[in-house]
Amino acid sequence: MIKKIILSGFTLLLLGGCNPEMGRLPFESDVGCLRKELSSDTHPSFQIAANYCQQDDHGVPLPLKLKGALDLQMQAEKTNIAYTN
Repeated sequence: MIKKIILSGFTLLLLGGCNPEMGRLPFESDVGCLRKELSSDTHPSFQIAANYCQQDDHGVPLPLKLKGALDLQMQAEKTNIAYTN
């Protein structure tokens, strides 16, 4: 029983590594995700980064939550990507 708990904890630790290429991190905000992706070489355009960071509800993309990030709101408007304040 103890071995299973330790093995489960170790597995979660390995899966939760901080590799910037691994995808959207759990509990990461839309603003944080966009800023991280736009600063990387992987997603050079706002539209690609937004598609990557946008969460979905059963296959339907949810609007990005960009409260307090006026620069990202302007880019979202420019590329016709839905967002909320």
